[in-house]
Amino acid sequence: MLSATGVPGQAGPGRSCDPHLTVDLRGSPGSVSWRLPGTGPVTDAAPCVVLADRAGCAEFAVLQDTLHHLGVPSVRVDAESVAALRLSATVTGRAGHDRTWCVLDLDGRRIAPTVVWARHFSPRAMPATADAAQTLLRAESWHAFVRQICSLAPASLPGNRPGRLEQLAGAAAAGIRVPRTVVTTAPAEAAAAMPGRRVVVKVVGEHFVEASPGLLTGALPEIAARAEVLRRPALDYPVIVQEHVEHDAELRVYHVAGAVHAYAVGKRAPDSPWREEAEVTVTPVAAPPAVADAVRRLASLWGLVYGAFDLLLSAGEVVFLEVNTDGDWRWFEAKAGGREVSTAVALAIRTLHLAALGNTGPPSPLELVDFLLLGTRTRGSRR
Repeated sequence: MLSATGVPGQAGPGRSCDPHLTVDLRGSPGSVSWRLPGTGPVTDAAPCVVLADRAGCAEFAVLQDTLHHLGVPSVRVDAESVAALRLSATVTGRAGHDRTWCVLDLDGRRIAPTVVWARHFSPRAMPATADAAQTLLRAESWHAFVRQICSLAPASLPGNRPGRLEQLAGAAAAGIRVPRTVVTTAPAEAAAAMPGRRVVVKVVGEHFVEASPGLLTGALPEIAARAEVLRRPALDYPVIVQEHVEHDAELRVYHVAGAVHAYAVGKRAPDSPWREEAEVTVTPVAAPPAVADAVRRLASLWGLVYGAFDLLLSAGEVVFLEVNTDGDWRWFEAKAGGREVSTAVALAIRTLHLAALGNTGPPSPLELVDFLLLGTRTRGSRR
């Protein structure tokens, strides 16, 4: 479980997104979790799903347990503990195959990754040492290794990771409405060009910065009065300033290997899931055809197997805000009282694993996976 604590913001020249929130992951011990068949020594590399994440995130712990019940072997590593692994990797080509496989030896166990999924696997999460240069070298080397293992595996998730500007440009080119947007170091000038009484200000990059391992500071989107933003000073970094779109509904829509699962979200402000969780409502809804079509088209455009889409419905029109390729789903499921996304994710990983083995056997029934997930109410991190 993640803990969130409010931190007062301090206004001043050159600051736009003041620290509003800290998330403390330092009490979440890292681990390596194996779910392999058999107990004896393995001579051949065992085909295996590889999951890489943060120790404080719940999604992969639930996913790994479900995959185990479905007969899919896996290993889960956390950024906080990965530096303790003993690793050897061999890149090999297979005759008659158009993909190179990488065989890994992790702590004496030989595996051949079939599916690799890395989420929130940031080099900033890895514990620091007294030698700053050595700390950076170690962290960046592990991050680069995991990224390249994703490329070498027969299948990887989430797919491509388009940035927010790429997302907005791609959605607009696909004929999907996006808010009027300016990227600027002068938010006042951008606000002057926006219609309406309110604007949205958000960062160009990640919504959290990690100044020290395990301690994240939120730089969450804010809805601000246009008149107030007009008085803000120039910044020494770019931010996104958007029109505030009046809307009838806000949707969080998950795309999982072509399947679409939608939730209607009711909240007072963008940071409400963190600051006033009890006031947020999450309701499972059937995705309107226009929403499902937009999500699938954009997922195809960006090569996404998985993505958490944030959309608005304005007078029946779909408005694209952004897609988070590392977006968590367990918190939304727990609020809504269901397990639809967890079910879809488990079945998608199993299908990809079997495809990598050349086996396309029938998937397990949804009812079985739903049963296996009973009681998995662990909270996610709302990202």
